[in-house]
Amino acid sequence: MANGRCRMHGGASTGPRTEDGLRRLRAARTTHGFWTPESREFRRYCTELLANARLWLAVAKLGRPPR
Repeated sequence: MANGRCRMHGGASTGPRTEDGLRRLRAARTTHGFWTPESREFRRYCTELLANARLWLAVAKLGRPPR
């Protein structure tokens, strides 16, 4: 906008400033999505599962583990 403000919100958020707001922010679970500990653990599990599946497929195909 010509006046430098967001047309949807009227301005940028500056975040909580009161003690109560800051306390609630610290207590809130603000991490979400791709990088949560649960998501990371799930991706590690899937990677390990795929590696084991590839190993067993190679054993079935070659009759021995790959070198």
